[in-house]
Amino acid sequence: SFCFSLGLQAQENNDALFTKGINAFNQKDYAVSAQVFEKLVKTDSLNATLHYNLGTAYLRLQNTGLSIYHLEKSLKLQPDYEAARINLNFAEKLKTKVTKGNLPIPQQQMLYSVFNFLKPNAWAYLAIASMFLTVVVLIVYRLNSNATAKKALFTLSIFTLAISIGSYFISKNQSDYLLMNNYVIVKDKDVLLMNEPRSVAKITATLNEGEKGFIQEETNQWIKIQLQNDTIGWVDKKNVLQY
Repeated sequence: SFCFSLGLQAQENNDALFTKGINAFNQKDYAVSAQVFEKLVKTDSLNATLHYNLGTAYLRLQNTGLSIYHLEKSLKLQPDYEAARINLNFAEKLKTKVTKGNLPIPQQQMLYSVFNFLKPNAWAYLAIASMFLTVVVLIVYRLNSNATAKKALFTLSIFTLAISIGSYFISKNQSDYLLMNNYVIVKDKDVLLMNEPRSVAKITATLNEGEKGFIQEETNQWIKIQLQNDTIGWVDKKNVLQY
């Protein structure tokens, strides 16, 4: 009961903060709106709506890097979020340099898009419910003496077991994709791309705020990325946001 009451109180606080952020945005106080949604994103980092609102607030503030990052994050969580896609197109136009080309698409993303009609938690619940049903069916099968009924029950148990196992692996793929970082967004201006993971290495390119890269490899301090024009190099983690 105590934990439940704390949960309700936290939800009420979040609802109040959400309303405050929306009101601040409507009053064109975009800085306050961004601060509010930053707090909310920290408590619910997998909420597409919060990232959309935060990205839109940063768009109004013309903060290119953070705007693109949060709108991309929103679309990763909810690929059919049309409002986020529209605002992302506006944010892309704020970039001082437009890089042509396409980034690689992770295999997990394609699987995520196919099974995104249910969220990872829903797939997990389906896996648990199917396994429970399998156990129940097998108990009934064990107690039943009718040969025809036993065949039907055994077939049903195999079917529900297959659903349980499949749902588990789908849930795992979905959650792994959401929690794994495949791309980076450059958050600062004039970020150096090095040919080696060292600050004294040869400079490969100079990156602009809002540029994207596909993560190939990383160390404690450096990330090896592939740009949209297929240029490859190392960038310091402190200069990029991962999603």
